Amino acid sequence: MKNVNGLLKSILLFGICFAFLSFAFAANDRLPEPKIQAGIAKLTGKVTGFHLKNGEETPFLTLYVPNPVTAIPGKIITKLKEDGSFNLEISVECNTTIGTLVSDLFNGSISFTLSVNQETKLEITLDESRNIKANTLNRHELTSADLVKLSEVMGKMIDHHSPERISRYNMLIEDFIPFELKSMERKLNIASNDSVLSNSAKNYITNEFRLIYLNSRLFDYTGCMKRDFMIFNDEKQWNDFIPHEPGISYYAFLNYFKLNDASNLYNGTYPEVLQTILSNKTLNIPAIWDMPVNDWLKVVKKTMAELIGSDTGLFYDLLASNAYARQFNNELKPLSDQQKENIRNYFKNDEITKILLKKNEEVIKSDQENNYFKTVINKTPAVALEALMKAIISNYKGKAVLVDFWATWCHPCMDAMKEIRDVKRELHDKGIVFVYITTVSSPQKLWEEKIKIIGGEHYYLTKEEWEYVLDSFGFTGIPTYLFYDKKGALKNKITGYPGTEKMEKMIRELLP
Repeated sequence: MKNVNGLLKSILLFGICFAFLSFAFAANDRLPEPKIQAGIAKLTGKVTGFHLKNGEETPFLTLYVPNPVTAIPGKIITKLKEDGSFNLEISVECNTTIGTLVSDLFNGSISFTLSVNQETKLEITLDESRNIKANTLNRHELTSADLVKLSEVMGKMIDHHSPERISRYNMLIEDFIPFELKSMERKLNIASNDSVLSNSAKNYITNEFRLIYLNSRLFDYTGCMKRDFMIFNDEKQWNDFIPHEPGISYYAFLNYFKLNDASNLYNGTYPEVLQTILSNKTLNIPAIWDMPVNDWLKVVKKTMAELIGSDTGLFYDLLASNAYARQFNNELKPLSDQQKENIRNYFKNDEITKILLKKNEEVIKSDQENNYFKTVINKTPAVALEALMKAIISNYKGKAVLVDFWATWCHPCMDAMKEIRDVKRELHDKGIVFVYITTVSSPQKLWEEKIKIIGGEHYYLTKEEWEYVLDSFGFTGIPTYLFYDKKGALKNKITGYPGTEKMEKMIRELLP
């Protein structure tokens, strides 16, 4: 690890300001310390200023919570009642967490604290421009201004660009990391200098942004280099530029991100960082499979201990739980008997064991879907572009067809596939075929992995085929859907997932 130590020393001076920002607020200005605990949190409330017009459908509310143990954010959707009231219950993995509420009804989002076995009462006031004010009637960890201002300040940090346009693709790695840390500090100043947010909110949003920056910028070195090269060079040269893969010493920056801090449990990006670490080719952490957790961690710590500055702590427990989550989420594969025994033997916190075993039961149930809809990879028909969709649909004569245009990088696409799983199971014997189409923007190896848990009929189009098909239907984004009846006639087309209720209705209309 000599190279790691050398790189740490080379960026130490640049990291002083960053370290100061990490401890800018007193401990008593932080949210209550979270702990892993399985349970149910309740959110109730009312939207005032909401009036349902004749013929207008009641809007949906969507509540998200981070799931640090099982990686995929918790999500629940409900319809607002006609009087503007709502009532949601959601599974959580921590005794206290941050919930985020979004809706087409209002601009932005609302963030608030939730706790296991407790009710959070939320009051929302809506004006004619769909702007909101919000207040938690029985919780005081965040101020009323914090609830609606957090998303606004986060947007400002994400959108902030340095006035200097300096190329980075030709930088030395030892110069690139300090440059990026200083860029991150400038963005963090937007939160620290905000005059409205409380210090608790500033601590929370600062940590969330640091994790976002870590995951999307520092970990994505080659992608960052490619994008930067494209900004500063002619399009004809783009394909000639191949950035170097960084060695393990590059990841010395992890020491600055306090990955053992329990406050990370509030942050939705924390499990994303853990998943990125587990999948990183250079770090080369092995799959956990049936290895006893302690044996697996011995291998992990040879790589990670010096990089994060510790060989003990919460980070390692959650890295292990997220290793099992990769099996759940990427392969839809239940735990083996040996894995269940390993989990029970290792985790001192029984709550982690409880969460993993509960998730395992959900995966067993979801695995039935693969029995109904086996994953089939199809060759794209060798026909003219204008005849392509007709040729694909003709493969399923006598069946209704739902065509889903998606991509591996499209989170709304992946979320929609999870939302519709129950509908797919219900309709598995009703004469419906689910066809999934993507293109080269989805890396082929990643696509092959993702579709294992999707099931259905899959096509991988060239860029030209993809663009022609989407243009021919007037589509400008994804997820996008085509609905064909059993006679092969196009009956509907939409962009954006309309919600499971509407989706099921449109599918059933294709069936006799």
